[in-house]
Parts: sequence; structure tokens; C-alpha cells
Amino acid sequence: MTDRLQVRVALIAVVVMALTLAVVSLVTWRLIQVGERADVDEVLLLELDAAREALPTEIADQAGLDGVSSPLELQRAAQAFLRRNPGSDRHMTAVQAGGERFVTQAGPAPLRSLRDADALPADTSGSVTSIGTGEGPVRVLASPLRAADGTERGGVVVYGSLAEGRATAADALLRIALAGGVGLLVGGVLLFLAVGRALRPVADLAEASRGLGRGTHTRVPVPERVDEVGTLAREFNDMVDRLEQAEMERGELLSAVSHELRTPLAVARGHLEMFQAFGPGDAVAARDTAVVLQRELLRIGRIVDDLTAVTRGDDVGEVQREPVFAPDVLEQLAQRLAGLGLDDVDLGQAPPVVLLGDEDRLAQTLLNLVLNARTHTPPGTPVRVRVDAARSQVRFVVEDDGPGIDPEVLPRVFEPFVTTRPGGAQRTSGLGLAVVRSLTRAQGGTVAVDPTWPGTRVVVSLQAAEVG
Repeated sequence: MTDRLQVRVALIAVVVMALTLAVVSLVTWRLIQVGERADVDEVLLLELDAAREALPTEIADQAGLDGVSSPLELQRAAQAFLRRNPGSDRHMTAVQAGGERFVTQAGPAPLRSLRDADALPADTSGSVTSIGTGEGPVRVLASPLRAADGTERGGVVVYGSLAEGRATAADALLRIALAGGVGLLVGGVLLFLAVGRALRPVADLAEASRGLGRGTHTRVPVPERVDEVGTLAREFNDMVDRLEQAEMERGELLSAVSHELRTPLAVARGHLEMFQAFGPGDAVAARDTAVVLQRELLRIGRIVDDLTAVTRGDDVGEVQREPVFAPDVLEQLAQRLAGLGLDDVDLGQAPPVVLLGDEDRLAQTLLNLVLNARTHTPPGTPVRVRVDAARSQVRFVVEDDGPGIDPEVLPRVFEPFVTTRPGGAQRTSGLGLAVVRSLTRAQGGTVAVDPTWPGTRVVVSLQAAEVG
């Protein structure tokens, strides 16, 4: 695929260069023609001005004593002028005088051919005109021949050939085409090689991508250049890093879930084995076993609920972001605490502010923080919930006067399955604060632990709503 892309890119570039070369060649060819025509026109104007100035003097010199020029004298005047102005390789002059037409001997080859064939074109427009002939286009400029007294005694025509300019333009076009062809050939080869080198990281990316499908995480070399290909290589390597991190976290999650579920299952299995050993007639053993099984099943249910909240908490579709009245959140929290028999939690007065969030999810978040405080503090430890508004944020603060969080655990306290209780019957799933973080992020807020508080203080910040 990369080889085909290399060929396509090189061909497209060559075609673009060829079209550019063609346009430049045509423009150059046209400019040369225009330049040659301008040069010819300048020569014709100069020669016509010279004829207008010199011919009246020649006519006066050839006139008789009476000052009147006969046809023969006009012819001699025309011949005398043409001897002193014999033409050049750029132009040819013709004088009509005394009923005869006299043409210079010198001149461009195409004009000489037309002269010999008596095919020089005539023109009386008084301006430079292009006329097509068998020898190519000819520029013609004509003017009446006047004597010194202003009387019209004939005419003067100056000719210039554009054939030389056409030949020069054609030669330049040919040279440009030859040079361009060689340049396109060499440039095409170099471009093909350069594109191949530039796309080599893409080939590496394709191979590495196929490796991802086979379960291998191969990184690609990053080119030492700042362009789209280099950026793509770096982004691909970052993606591989994220995939490896995700796989590692998934493995840790499965390991943690396995560990968390194994404990209550082992406890339940042990009590069932003990119950079998006592026999079905022991009512006390049956009652105790049922209590243990119920407790362990409830524990498994809590672990499953916490896992569900962690995996869905960041899903915006599961959480609403709408205006919420802060006092309503504390009222709902109070109802939930009462249902759990936690009437001793100190709930402060919330200011009458509106925030953007989900009232039910926010109450769930605060309840998790209160339960977490109750779980990790000695009985009777005060737990308080406060609400304050600062600038564009509304902050919900849950704090206790307990022993606080171990400084070694603090940086990872919001990660799943992180707990300060190493084991035993009092061990928690370690998902409570992870659920809090997921739900808070889903509402567009932030959650943080205040490390300066003597006990534990968790601050949930949400964006205040704009009240119009």
C-alpha cells in the first residue's frame, strides 16, 4: 500500500510540475513574441520619422528652378533617400513617388522574398498594423509623402517582419521543453526516492498497526523532523503506551476484583462447611450461618455496585448537568442519612446558590464521603458537611476529626481498590473514593483532599450556574 502511495504522490507531483512548466513555457513564448513585436514597432516608427524629415529635403533638392518637382524629379528624390537609407535586418522601406514604387535592397529575408514576388502588402491606416503573408506576419506602417510646402506627392511604407521573433520564441520554447523534460525526469526520480523516504515511517506504522491486531505492542521510530509524519509516529507511540497502560490497569482491576470477591466467598463457603458439620438440626448454627451468608452477600453486592459506579461514573450519558439548588442537595443528603441511622452528621446551612450538576448523583457523592469518613474514623468522631460559594465555583466540603489519611496512600487515594485497611473483616473494597471521583468528573467538577487538615477533608467543586 505504501509503495502505491509513493507512486501516486510522485506522479501527482510530476504532473503538477509538468503543467507548471507548460504554463511557464507558453508565457515565456508569448512574452518573447510581444517583446520582438515591440522592438519592430519601435524601429518602424523611427524609420518613418526619418523618412518624413529627409524626403521633403530630397524633393526640394531635386526640384527645378521653378520649384515644382516633376515625376522624374520625385523619383530621383526617392532613389536618393533610399540610397542613404538602404534598410536593415529589421526593416524595409518603400517609397511611392512619380508614379513608381521604390523599395530598399536590404531587409529581412521574408520581406526580400515578398519584395521579389511583388507581394509586399499595402496599408494606409497610419498606424502599425499586422498583416498576414506567405512569409509570416508582417508589421506595416504607412504615411503620405509630402513636399516642403505640405502638398502630398506620394507615400512611404515601412515594413518589419515578425518571423525572426517567432523563430526566437519557438527556439526558446524548444529549449525550455528539452530542459524541462530532463528536469522532470531527474526530478521525478529524486522525488520518488524522497517520497519513499518520507513515507517510510508510514510503512512502519502500518506494520506496527498489524502487530496490534496480533497482540504485540511495537513502537515505531520517530523521525527527527517536525512534520505531520513525525507527529503521526509520536501519536502512534503514545497510543501504544496508553494501550499498554489500559491493559495493565485492566489486569490490576481483574486481580483486585478477584481478590475482593474471593474473601467474602471464602467466608461464606467456610460457614457452609461448618453448618454441614453441625448438621441441619442445630438451630443456632443455622441462624448464625444465615446471618453470615446474608452479610457476605451484601458485601458482594456493595462491591458490584461500586464497580458499576466506577465504570459508568465518567459516562456523561449517565449524569445530568442542569441547574441544581445547593440547599436541595443537603436536604436530599439528610434524608438518606436518616434512612441509614446517621442523624449525628453535622450538616451546615447551604447558601442559596445554583450550580451545574446532577442533584441525585451529587447527594450520592456526598453520602459516599460521609460513609467513608464513618468507616475510617473511631466511633463518635464528628463528621461535618459544609457548602460555600467562591467566585464561579460551589464547594461541598466533607471533613472529620479522625486520624487522617496515610501520607503514603494520599497520592493514590482516589484510585480503585486503594484502602488504608490492610485486611480482616473491617477491610473495605477501596472503591468509595474512586466512585466519588468518577461521579464528580461526570458532572464537570473536581475533587481533592486537603492535605493541611488535621483529619480528613475532601472538597468537591462544581461550576456555579449563571443566573440571568
